[in-house]
Amino acid sequence: TPEQVRAAASAFRVYVSAGPRDADGDYVVDHSVLTFLVDPDGVFRDCYGRSRTAEEVARSVRGHMDAYEPLPPADGQ
Repeated sequence: TPEQVRAAASAFRVYVSAGPRDADGDYVVDHSVLTFLVDPDGVFRDCYGRSRTAEEVARSVRGHMDAYEPLPPADGQ
């Protein structure tokens, strides 16, 4: 829903703003340009902006993958 999108943008501190509609009803959305790395448990691990090279992102992702340890089950078992 639009409310969920706004909540997610706020949680990740992402800027987003819809521009004015044109005659066809189309519009441009101005927004942050980031890629977020979230682990299999849903935990935020890193974020990458446009200044990061592909090699830097790959090295970071590989490092997080190599260091990943699953969270214990919520019921403690």
